Amino acid sequence: MQTDDPILFYNDGEFFAAGRVGTAFEDPVVGEALWGNSGSRFIYTVTDYQEISVARERIAQLLGYEANWVPYRFLRVSPDAVSSLLREYNSIEEAFQAFHNGDDTAGTGGEEEDDDEVDDDPREHTEIQWLLIQLGLRHGYDVYVATNDKNRTYNGARLGDDCIDNLNLPGFSAAATRIIEYVDVIWLQDDFIVKLFEVESTTSIYSGILRMTDFMVKVPNIAVDMHIVAPPDDEDKVREEINRPTFQHVLTPNDHCTLQYLSFDDVRNTHETVEQAGPLQDVF
Repeated sequence: MQTDDPILFYNDGEFFAAGRVGTAFEDPVVGEALWGNSGSRFIYTVTDYQEISVARERIAQLLGYEANWVPYRFLRVSPDAVSSLLREYNSIEEAFQAFHNGDDTAGTGGEEEDDDEVDDDPREHTEIQWLLIQLGLRHGYDVYVATNDKNRTYNGARLGDDCIDNLNLPGFSAAATRIIEYVDVIWLQDDFIVKLFEVESTTSIYSGILRMTDFMVKVPNIAVDMHIVAPPDDEDKVREEINRPTFQHVLTPNDHCTLQYLSFDDVRNTHETVEQAGPLQDVF
């Protein structure tokens, strides 16, 4: 296990807690002290611990497993299983929060938020998402915003205003389209995807990259620029995640696609330049 890996705890028919790996290390002395067994030397701490109550069958459904699946001892789910969960939720964190709140309707299965009930969201994520939307519009692209973010507002403006409502992509399978319905911002030229942007300020960097690489696997011949947009302090973390062997196995053969880090400052500076000087010939 690695730092920030999501974890669920199971007992007697339900998952009762969720969290993330804090620090993982090997120390037989600690194993002896904790459990009286030096063989229990693989230790990890838990961060973001939350008590939840989710039936085993619900997690099986989200992970794409058979209804009679039962977790046993330590079990690491496959990337395909994580991807299955991300079909319903925008991120693993969003799923955790839904579990914590006892809300089984979050994600794609939930009710769309009413315009009157969505308050201005001052978080950086919403700010950067709004700036990317405006940059796309200023450069003549059709812009799509993640389906669960359309009704969010920034400075009184609804993110979905002036954006297209649905992704109509000829030749794309329903599975491929579902993967990118929750990408934060997409720029399109007619029916062609030009750029994909995943903004990662409050969610896992891993889940954003996973969504991008899953899309590449589903549509192997597409040429598209993809960006993980994150704060400057997270640059090293983003690059480390992109360089994971699992992702490089998908990215390396596809030289017609790019997956790059883009900082919040780059987005803000580019937007300011366009506001002062007009559209650019090459954006990002």
